[in-house]
Amino acid sequence: MDAETSDRAALLITVGAGTVAFSLGFNAGAFNTIFFDVYLSIWVMATAVLAGSLLTKLPPQNWWGRAILLLPTGWIAAAWISGPTSGDTAGRVVFLVAITVAVICLPFIVWILASAINPDFVTLPNSTRIAVVAGVLVFALVGYGIGARNDVFLNCDDFKVSGNDLPANCVSGPNTANPGG
Repeated sequence: MDAETSDRAALLITVGAGTVAFSLGFNAGAFNTIFFDVYLSIWVMATAVLAGSLLTKLPPQNWWGRAILLLPTGWIAAAWISGPTSGDTAGRVVFLVAITVAVICLPFIVWILASAINPDFVTLPNSTRIAVVAGVLVFALVGYGIGARNDVFLNCDDFKVSGNDLPANCVSGPNTANPGG
């Protein structure tokens, strides 16, 4: 693969994955949580990739990869069994499965999707793949930082208009850093 094709593949993957990573990081920073809709989205992605791997020759074509893709279904099952208000051991199990899904399954899904959607990803030089991963991690960390310090960039009205809850540190009134807010 020539350098231009490699650079395009790296940029495409970094933009897509970096956007998701930033959003996850921002919400974790602003609200100290990862929202349920993200977990449900991860479940949809994992289930679609799993079905695709069973019905086609797309990756993963091994048992451990498919087992990782079943983790979000484990979270759904555990949450359904324990119920939404469970604060006991079952609730802690659901929480631990959710953290496992976020930490292990999401990066694996991104890797598999990047490989399936853009086969050039697996042929990129190691240094380029490392740069893509580093870029995505940087976007996640920057998102977390901006989310944690949302009071510098946004005001409470920005969160209200978007339909979000208000983070503990949001500021009321106009924010000169955000011309739309």
